[in-house]
Amino acid sequence: MTLTAWTTVYHMITSGGKGVRNQEDLLQGPCNPNPSPDQLNPYEPAEKQRRIMGHDMENNVPFFAVGLIYALIGAGDPTILYAYTVSKIVHHAVYWAGLRHEVRAAVWTFTNGCFLYLSYLTWNGLAD
Repeated sequence: MTLTAWTTVYHMITSGGKGVRNQEDLLQGPCNPNPSPDQLNPYEPAEKQRRIMGHDMENNVPFFAVGLIYALIGAGDPTILYAYTVSKIVHHAVYWAGLRHEVRAAVWTFTNGCFLYLSYLTWNGLAD
């Protein structure tokens, strides 16, 4: 997730400041010596990184919570944790490469299936 945030910053810097989101970002200063209202217009490379970050927030935060409980209670083998992690890396690669939605959706479906299975195992581990 941190890499995605820094990739957003990279796109904004290399574009000359395009894709800022806040009015205060248009104040003149060392980081923005020549502000322009056009900088608030959506800049697709930065917006794509923000969509990836939003996806991470929707998916990784619950995974970390459930995964931590899973590990703490010893609910099972760590293979499901590895499967989720690898599939998230593949999902990022597919997203960054700009592959078709169906490819990204298929990888996400596998990733979400891993999460649902992990949740099931955790619930059963708590019930025991």
